[in-house]
Amino acid sequence: MANQIKNRSVYQREYRKRKGEELLEKKRKWWRGYYLKNQERLLRDIQRKKWALKEEVLTHYGNGRCACVLCRFDDIRALSIDHIAGNGTKERVQLKNKGGVTFYRWLRKRGYPEGYQTLCMNCQFIKRIEKKEYLR
Repeated sequence: MANQIKNRSVYQREYRKRKGEELLEKKRKWWRGYYLKNQERLLRDIQRKKWALKEEVLTHYGNGRCACVLCRFDDIRALSIDHIAGNGTKERVQLKNKGGVTFYRWLRKRGYPEGYQTLCMNCQFIKRIEKKEYLR
């Protein structure tokens, strides 16, 4: 039995080597057709997942509410993650400019590290001016 499985995996590996490009092209062609037929639904699903992730992260850093921690503004379209220490630019350079959904995924993957908070754009800009964060 073990010998049969080993032979099958060897055969499959060799088959993929011989037919790899052909199989890949078949798969690409199928996905193109599938995407064109289902484009609207697929894009809607992707957008819904992005908003759900954003809400999850903002709620975590908003102390259990998807709202600004300073003024309690709760329109998700104007909420964002703020670096409490004001080192966002330096961090974006280190992370190779991760922003938006990529940054939210990064935060979730690392277990929501300390040093961030949810702020509305008004509070974020006021904080930026008051603490002269634009000079860093």
